[in-house]
Amino acid sequence: MADYAAHAHKAQELLEAAERGERGRLSAETRVRMAQVEALLALAAAIDKQERATSR
Repeated sequence: MADYAAHAHKAQELLEAAERGERGRLSAETRVRMAQVEALLALAAAIDKQERATSR
């Protein structure tokens, strides 16, 4: 599973772009939804990392 920090960083970038109201192919609402997905992926990666560490 990917590093949780990378997902958390991507979520932060998407939220900041949505707050700035950047124009482009993606609406602010879409960026927020993508940030939510990235945050969930970060959580899953962190839990996976912790479970692997405790199962040893």
